[in-house]
Amino acid sequence: MVGMRAAIAALALLLSACVAPARSFSAYEGKAVKTAEDVTSAVETARLAVRVAIRDRTFAPTLSVILGEAEKDAGAAQGTFDSVQPPDDRSLELRSKLDELMQPAVSALADLRIAVRSGRLDELQETAEPLVKIGAALSAFSESHS
Repeated sequence: MVGMRAAIAALALLLSACVAPARSFSAYEGKAVKTAEDVTSAVETARLAVRVAIRDRTFAPTLSVILGEAEKDAGAAQGTFDSVQPPDDRSLELRSKLDELMQPAVSALADLRIAVRSGRLDELQETAEPLVKIGAALSAFSESHS
């Protein structure tokens, strides 16, 4: 009986970690919009942190944590979305479009984290510059699919 309960608990935990499938284009599109919004949030958090750091109003360790978390959040959102099975060809196209936006976002966030942890704080503004276009593109994606 104890073994059965443990097995059921393990199965419940495993299933709760799974991403719900998208059974239609509309459902998939909704997941894409939510993902784009999550990645946009990570991008905007990083941009704000960099603006504050440039004005010498934060410490490098704090900035490092903020940027690391932004990168982790964006990567997690991308990974979760990419694990959802596209239900049709339109969904595959949508997935491709969103991945084209998310990959540069995650990469740019990693570049910022690396710059801060390497002590290259003087490069922050330049390193963060791509986030302006990336954030705008992600926002446009969300708006066009809402």
